[in-house]
Formats: sequence, structure tokens, C-alpha cells
Amino acid sequence: MSLGIILTPDDRSKAYIQKCVRNGKKFDQIIFMNDERKEPIYDEKVIKTSKEYGFDISMPVKQTLRENNLEYTEFDFVDINDMKLKEYLKEINLDFIIFTGGGILKEGILSLKTKFIHMHPGLVPNYRGSTCFYYSILNEDETAVTCFIMDNMLDTGEVLSQKKFKKPNHQYLDSVFDPHIRSEALIELLQNDLKSKERISQDPNEGETYYIIHPVLKHIAILRCVND
Repeated sequence: MSLGIILTPDDRSKAYIQKCVRNGKKFDQIIFMNDERKEPIYDEKVIKTSKEYGFDISMPVKQTLRENNLEYTEFDFVDINDMKLKEYLKEINLDFIIFTGGGILKEGILSLKTKFIHMHPGLVPNYRGSTCFYYSILNEDETAVTCFIMDNMLDTGEVLSQKKFKKPNHQYLDSVFDPHIRSEALIELLQNDLKSKERISQDPNEGETYYIIHPVLKHIAILRCVND
């Protein structure tokens, strides 16, 4: 089985690659889509919280790659559907690639032999769409991550695994908690041989699809985390 990962210069990729390194998870190919965006300046509380969750949000992706002597191929854009990336993926012909971001996969790249695996912060089919962990916290006081093979619809691909998480006790849900739960689900998934892993099909007509949460509802979800 051949496995790769596509990284982008964001908090999610930081958690993914740092935890993979820490847990000894290796990839046949590491691809870094890098548009050289300016690195955010993080509050010390955010950095401290991220370290408590097992990654350092202040450490750029490229720094992790270089300090651990990891070979990688770099592209100067962040667009999962870019023709240059598609041609490269076609050439290396991997079985699976871990998707961390870069847009919605279009038919051109989905038609490749390579299967893309996404860590979605919601228990499908009940929570498809955007910012699902906020809705899950509001509805159930917990959330989950579903690892699935991406298809041409929204969060309807074959499920590989699901992992539940308690809500956090801090306010850094986007920057720290979301990357944390996704990366933890990834590490657990990579304990298995993905080729032989059971896949569970979804019914696209079942479940619920959510959209970017309203700021008021988002605030209520955060208050539920920090006040309980």
C-alpha cells in the first residue's frame, strides 16, 4: 500500500504532520502546497493549549518537515485542483492520500486512481457540511470525526472510521480543538492497513447537512465549553 499526504500552511496541517512524526507514521510522498502566506502571531495561551493537545501551533509546517529531515515536494499554490498537482499525482500513482485542505475536489482529480481520505469534524450522516463540531456541541455536548474516502458529493463517501470526543474546556475551537480532533482520528486510522480496512457506504439521502454557523450560535457553543 502506498500512502501520501498533502499539506497546506495552516493549523490543521501543523497538527497532522507533527503528530504523525511523534507517532512514527511515515508517508511514501509528502506534498506541501505552499503559497508563502504570512504566519499568524499566536497568543501565548493558544500556544500553551495547543501543546497540551500534542502539537505546537506556532511551528510552521515547513519547519517541522525540515527539522525532521522529511523529504517533500513543494508547489507554490494552495489549490487541490491545480493542473500541476493533478499531473504530479497521476505520475506518482499512490493508493491513498490524506487530504488536509485546499478546496473542494473536482471531477478531474477525483477521477485519478488515488483515493483521497478526509477527516471530517462531524459524525456522518448526522453532521455533514461546515462547522459541524459547533452544531454537535450545541446539540449533544460532544463531537466526533469521521474518516472517509472522498467522492463527488458533500461528505457522503465510504466511511473508514469514526471517533468521538468530549467538548473542550477552552475557547480555541477553530485554531486548536478542530486540528486536534482531526489529527487524533488520523493517527488512529493509520494504525490499520487502509487497503484491507472495511468501508461502510453512506446513503446520501439520509442525515443532515449544515452550513457555516451563525456567529451568535458559535458564541453560544463556545460559552457552553468554557462555562461548564
